[in-house]
Amino acid sequence: MFASFEIVPFRWVWAGALSGNSGRFAVIAVAGWEAYRLGHHSSLWPSLVSMLLLLPSTFFGLFAGGVADRRNRALMATAGQCVNAASCAVAAILTSMGQLDLVNLLVLTAVVGIGNSVQGPAWQAMIPEIVGRDRLANASMSARIAQQGAELTGPAIATAVLTTAGPAAAFLVCVACYVLALFMFWHVRHVVRSPSPLGGHRGMFAPIADGLSYVRRQAPIGALLVWVGLHCSLTMASIGILPAVATANLRGNAAAYGLLLAAVGFGSVVGPLVMMWLGGSTAAVPVLVVSGVLSGLPLVSLGLVHEVGVDVISSAVAGAAQAVFMAGIYSVNQGTSIDAMRGRVASVQLSLTTGAMGLASIGWGALVALLAPGVVLALPGAAFVLACVPFALRGDRITGAIVGNALRGAAPAVSTASGTAHEPGPGDDRA
Repeated sequence: MFASFEIVPFRWVWAGALSGNSGRFAVIAVAGWEAYRLGHHSSLWPSLVSMLLLLPSTFFGLFAGGVADRRNRALMATAGQCVNAASCAVAAILTSMGQLDLVNLLVLTAVVGIGNSVQGPAWQAMIPEIVGRDRLANASMSARIAQQGAELTGPAIATAVLTTAGPAAAFLVCVACYVLALFMFWHVRHVVRSPSPLGGHRGMFAPIADGLSYVRRQAPIGALLVWVGLHCSLTMASIGILPAVATANLRGNAAAYGLLLAAVGFGSVVGPLVMMWLGGSTAAVPVLVVSGVLSGLPLVSLGLVHEVGVDVISSAVAGAAQAVFMAGIYSVNQGTSIDAMRGRVASVQLSLTTGAMGLASIGWGALVALLAPGVVLALPGAAFVLACVPFALRGDRITGAIVGNALRGAAPAVSTASGTAHEPGPGDDRA
């Protein structure tokens, strides 16, 4: 069940991801609530916070993925955490001085988004090298606990500090999380090797073009990226309107909002743990279909039922299913990729998912001005359940591509955008 934790460097990477992502979700909780308060209780502002945390990855993430396929990925992850810690430290100082307004808050949030875009592809791409192909599925579920399960630790701690000591102290909690993360990634810098790049240094945009070409050619990555893009825009983007849902449906405040976030985080831990316990007894595509449906349906009950118990359970189920779905996509995409492309594959997925979540988040937030928050939450949940049907019907084709790559033991030959051919050899499959 915990096979990947037998590898000591993975423990450091996992702990760093947990700490860093706890900081990220603590920022969502603190900055989201502060934006809601400073913006005169308009849902537009916390949705904008969510968008600014995500949208920079759409632009900077693609460049970061190219760098992660040429440089030490542990050092890149460390640099991203440094950026995040510095931004939250400035937010804490401004808040304590009474100088934090909406403009400052949004700018600092965007800087954290840039830091996330730097470190995200780096730490995700080094996991296959550390744990090996046989442990990758287990490691992906474990990493998802650290990545999305931080929705439990980050908001739980930040909400407690926010409601007792105020926002300045809560921002300092974010700083502490990021500082811990950067030390943990720094610790494995000598274990993680710099990848052998494909081709020479051909400018800033050539690695991005190569990565996009690889994603398009390498089945089933393209289809899975479309699926995960729909998932993030229709289910995970709803986090931005949770303050309005907590206020309207539960007659709550920051504590009710934090409770819903913590329930999502709790589910995000339990879901991957169940999959780790099941081990290799489940096929990838059925898991994606079931977890996809369960990502959407609980949002309907969360939006339409005004009962604390039902809403907390719905949040937990949604968190569990979302974590399993995202981990399953990551495992297949990274397992299908060669090492020299894993940073770019991770960056394309990160850019697509964060871009979709960012734009959708602001859209759902604006729609709250026209419809009840619960209805706005339920609609995309139901839409994603329907969106899973075409992928379920193509399940055999997707499974065939996954099995074909597993039998080959590595991804097939790569044609980059520059025309350079590369046949994966033993070094590419060492992970």
